[in-house]
Amino acid sequence: MRSVTPSRARTALVGVAALVLLLGAAGCDSGDDIQGDGDKDAQTADQATDAPPEVSTFVTLQHVGNRLDAVHRERVKDRVAEVVDPFFDGAYLGEFPRSDYTGAFATFTEGAAADAQGDLDIMSNAAIADQIDSAEATKRRVIVNVFAVQGHPKGATAHFYLDFDTTGDLESSMRVRGELYLAKVKGQWKIFGYDVDEAEQR
Repeated sequence: MRSVTPSRARTALVGVAALVLLLGAAGCDSGDDIQGDGDKDAQTADQATDAPPEVSTFVTLQHVGNRLDAVHRERVKDRVAEVVDPFFDGAYLGEFPRSDYTGAFATFTEGAAADAQGDLDIMSNAAIADQIDSAEATKRRVIVNVFAVQGHPKGATAHFYLDFDTTGDLESSMRVRGELYLAKVKGQWKIFGYDVDEAEQR
């Protein structure tokens, strides 16, 4: 069994000041969304997740505020899973080796996706891709803190950990954990920043 590089963290925040100002403004969802090509991004995300994950992502809400009703709470959980799953599947799971991780960041904003492409050693299995044949999830866990304005969710922090087993020269049980920062882009949740630790053996 080969060892992997000692853990180190990578953080990227894209347009945080602008986002904070945006989320602080009250109003309807359509008026407060960050601009983006929602249809194109949704199509790209669908293409990146043709095969459903064998282990489902389990999402729970931790802090949501009193004004977020049950309907919105369930909707947030579903939407967060839809955003996080392409990242899990495209970055860390499936068949290896691979050289293209574009699909992993289909649900990121344009700026965050560009940053993630520059952080592939942290934001994917690129660092060990030549040592493994496959990676299969054993646990997909996400805990969400929601920022809401007048009962409408506007942003969220998703604390996650993903456990997976690898086959190949490096046969190991691995874990990657971190935080993903989400906001709405034309009615769709998007990841605009992240703070992720490098995957390490469990």
